[in-house]
Amino acid sequence: MRTGYYTYKPHNLSVRKNKRRNGNLEQQVQALFKAWFVDFEPFKSGKFVDSELGKIPAGWKVVELGKVTTQEKEKVGIRSDVKVLSPVTTGKLMLSEEYFTKQVFSDSIAKYILVKPNSFAYNPARVNIGSMGRNTFMFDGCVSPVYVVFSCEKEYHYFFDMYRQLPSFKEEVIARSIGGVRQTLKYSDFALIRIAYPPQNIVLKFNDLYKRLLHAQDMYHTESENLTEIRDLLLPRLMSGEIKMQ
Repeated sequence: MRTGYYTYKPHNLSVRKNKRRNGNLEQQVQALFKAWFVDFEPFKSGKFVDSELGKIPAGWKVVELGKVTTQEKEKVGIRSDVKVLSPVTTGKLMLSEEYFTKQVFSDSIAKYILVKPNSFAYNPARVNIGSMGRNTFMFDGCVSPVYVVFSCEKEYHYFFDMYRQLPSFKEEVIARSIGGVRQTLKYSDFALIRIAYPPQNIVLKFNDLYKRLLHAQDMYHTESENLTEIRDLLLPRLMSGEIKMQ
């Protein structure tokens, strides 16, 4: 590299590669979950028992969601350190101030419901189109008081985060939603959905694999952000001629 010159390589290719890698990792997570908790592939050599949902591995049980989740109703109150979250149709809880171009929440959020890390929230009038998400942030958020907030049993948040994406779960949600054009799903109806529920030792093993894949996704995402930051720093200098390409 000569003085005053810089060999500039566009970052787009690397960023696209990282997006593809993350897409592949997401597919791996979904395939892993289906293999474990729908097709029961790791447990084929063990004993199976009959249940109302078909044969399930011994040690598992069929439960109503109301037995293994808890509706949360704690309000924000006088707290000033809570950010508003919005469930969106991509299946995530997003920071409202970053997702929307204008404020979509009330000036006072005292009556908003707290959503602690790894708890879930959904819009009862839009859950049939996927408007449900988990608080993946490391801080308490909150949602409108018309929303439903619930928590899972300890260590089961990854399990439920994947389970809610299954077509069979979405069919249950639609079937139990009430109303005409604008269907709604109250927590009392959500709580009646029955699922094949694994023991905690199985969930912990899945969590370990899942977190490794999440870590890889985070690394690719961070690399893309760093490349974009470098590009944004260098591009104005390239355009002005301060740095020349060769």
